[in-house]
Amino acid sequence: MKIVIIILLILILLFGYLAVSGKKQRKEYEENIKLLTVENFKLIRDSPYADELSKYKIWREENKLRFTTEDGYTLFLLLLKKDEPNGVKLRGLDGYGIRDKEFLKYTCNLVSKIIEKNND
Repeated sequence: MKIVIIILLILILLFGYLAVSGKKQRKEYEENIKLLTVENFKLIRDSPYADELSKYKIWREENKLRFTTEDGYTLFLLLLKKDEPNGVKLRGLDGYGIRDKEFLKYTCNLVSKIIEKNND
């Protein structure tokens, strides 16, 4: 009987931990998605520091930014889309969108680095 109670307590604590960490991840994702704007797209596209600060090669087009590895493999795209809430769509090309959160976080960090470099 004691073992059953201990197992139930462990499961309740685990469920609580997962619920809290899930809320934290959603909040972080919502904050990052707010930075995916047309202004930040143009900042990356037009900045002279973007290539220097990016660990990926950036291929620029009028309405598209391609982020590629050194061997030319495109990892993700930023596309200008009027029907998106902020006007920019992130499209990960790694499979089933598994790394989209990582790409979003990377893009937001790149924007922050460019802004910081512009302020220096």
